[in-house]
Amino acid sequence: MSAWNPGWARRGYWPSRTWATGWYRAYPAAWPWWRTSSVAWGVTGLATAAAITSAVDAAADQQSTVIVVPQTSVQLDYGSIQALPPNGVQFAYSVAGMPYGTATSDCKQGLLNGQAPMTADQAQVLNASCQIAYGSVGG
Repeated sequence: MSAWNPGWARRGYWPSRTWATGWYRAYPAAWPWWRTSSVAWGVTGLATAAAITSAVDAAADQQSTVIVVPQTSVQLDYGSIQALPPNGVQFAYSVAGMPYGTATSDCKQGLLNGQAPMTADQAQVLNASCQIAYGSVGG
């Protein structure tokens, strides 16, 4: 897990990002796998930017670098997020108490580790990592 930065408290994480932000919006319909997969999973949408922002802000205020990705039990180390411009992000996460591993997302193509997500939880992690890396705060 990454080290918590005292500057991240009181919504300080967001201005500390050193890469271009504000372009990501969750448009899963643009991802070729979304329609078929979301129906199969029984999912109608992804976590909102506001929910993800709130989770990061609450964790930062608790001096933690970990959030539970909304609508999952997946733990995402938001402090490990590294943008891989122009569309990628690398991060650490844990599923069901397992050790943390790293993954990459392609936010434009909707890929996790170069593949379409296989589960709704993977789709939510993809979306959360992209929102934290490239999204506007709360929007």
